[in-house]
Amino acid sequence: MKRRNFLNSFALSMIGLSNYAAIKLPFKNFNKKIKITLTPWSLIRSGYGGNDPLNIDLLEFPKVAKSLGFNFIDHEMFHYPPNLKPKYIWKMNTIMEKENVQSAVMLTGGRGDIGDKDKSKRKKAISIYKYWIDIASDLNCKAMRNVCGEFITISHKEKLKCATEGLQELGEYAKLKDIDLLIENHNGYSSDPEWMVQLMEGVELNNIGILGDFTNWTLERNPDTYYPDPYKGFEIMAPYIKAISAKSESFNKLGEENNTNFKTMFDILEKAPNFIFAGVEFSGNEISRNLGASKTRKLIEKYIY
Repeated sequence: MKRRNFLNSFALSMIGLSNYAAIKLPFKNFNKKIKITLTPWSLIRSGYGGNDPLNIDLLEFPKVAKSLGFNFIDHEMFHYPPNLKPKYIWKMNTIMEKENVQSAVMLTGGRGDIGDKDKSKRKKAISIYKYWIDIASDLNCKAMRNVCGEFITISHKEKLKCATEGLQELGEYAKLKDIDLLIENHNGYSSDPEWMVQLMEGVELNNIGILGDFTNWTLERNPDTYYPDPYKGFEIMAPYIKAISAKSESFNKLGEENNTNFKTMFDILEKAPNFIFAGVEFSGNEISRNLGASKTRKLIEKYIY
C-alpha cells in the first residue's frame, strides 16, 4: 500500500495549531498486558482528498472498532482533516469515551524526513512531527510512530548519523509529552534490522523504540531487493520493539495468515521485553474489511493469551 501518495496531499499550514484545549482523558487500566489495537488503514484506505467507497467516516471508527472486539485503536495522521480544529479532537475524545475505546499509537510519516541530510529540511520535518506529538498527546496516545531511512540517497553511515540526530531531537520533545517515539521498519535502510538497532543505540532516551512491521522489508527499489529473512529481522530488533503492525491479507481454512507465520512472530516477540501494542493491519480484498480485521485479532489472541 502506497500511503505516501495520500500523505503528500497534506498542507504544511498545520504547523503551529497544537496549542489548543482538548479533553484529556485518563488512560484506564494500563498495564504490561499486550494490547491489541485496530489500525484505521484496515477499514479506511484513503487519506485526505482520497476516494474509497468502502471507507467509513473517521469519527465512526471508534464505534466500529468496538463492535469488532477492539478496546484500543490507533490513529493515522493522514485520515485527519488538514484544517484540524480543537472541536474535532474534542469530538473524537468524546466518542472514544462513550464507546470505552482508548488510543494507542499515532501513526505519522511522509511529511518530511527527520533524518534528512539537509538540515533545513530536517528542521521543517521535526517541526511538523512535533505538532503531531501534540495531537497524539491530546488524543491520549501512548506512542507515536514515524519513519526515517526509507529512501537511500546517502551512505549507510551518513544516513545513520543524520537519523540519530533527528530522532534524538524529536524524541526529547516526545518525552516532554510522555509519548514514546517509535521508528517503523519502512523500507530502505530502515528495513535493515542491524541499521535499526544502531539507530536505537545511538539515541540516549528511554522513550525511543521500534514499531516492527511484519512485511516491510524492501531494501532498494528498481530492481527491488529485500531483507532475506523477516523472522531473523524481528529477532534482531526484538529488544527495541514496543509495538508491531501485524499485517494480514488472506487466511487459510484454519484461520492462519497465508503470508506470515504469526506463531513464529509471536514466539520471537517473547524476547521483546517492552512490547505492548499489537496493531491489526488488514490489507486484503478477498473478504470484507471488518471480517479481515476480526480474523487478524483472533489470530493474535491465539498466540498471546
